[in-house]
Amino acid sequence: MSNLADDAPSPPKGPSTVALIAVVTVLTLIAGGGGWFLGGQLGLAAHGDAASIDASAIKPAEAMPSGSVVPLKPILTNVKLPQDVWIRLEAGVVARPGEKISDELAATIGGDFMAFLKTVNLMQLRGPAGLEYLRMDLQERAAMRSEGKIEKVYIWALVME
Repeated sequence: MSNLADDAPSPPKGPSTVALIAVVTVLTLIAGGGGWFLGGQLGLAAHGDAASIDASAIKPAEAMPSGSVVPLKPILTNVKLPQDVWIRLEAGVVARPGEKISDELAATIGGDFMAFLKTVNLMQLRGPAGLEYLRMDLQERAAMRSEGKIEKVYIWALVME
């Protein structure tokens, strides 16, 4: 009688480590070559477009209108609901080109922002839409307070605790 252990087929051997290293090396070289090729194609397109732009079409920085940025003092206050939540706002305003924002007007706008933030519910500030509505409300209040001298309001930091 034959031994069952001798008749059983041996389990198949897995791939050798040499074959695995060879496959990984070939795939790495293909990926590197493809990246080099595509990088060269995209790089040439970007440089070609920049070279084809007429130099007279580029305006110097002095010719472009720009307003001055006036940072406001940080505002720290509590919100209307819930009253135990504090809010800190760091913002700045951009004056229209040619307009000058005095320190007194900046302080008045900051005080107006603080008075507005005291009337805000915390639920009104939820999510990106709430932040955008807050920025639009502050921009509207700044434009009214400055009689149109303010072009934009930037919110640099908004922390709620």
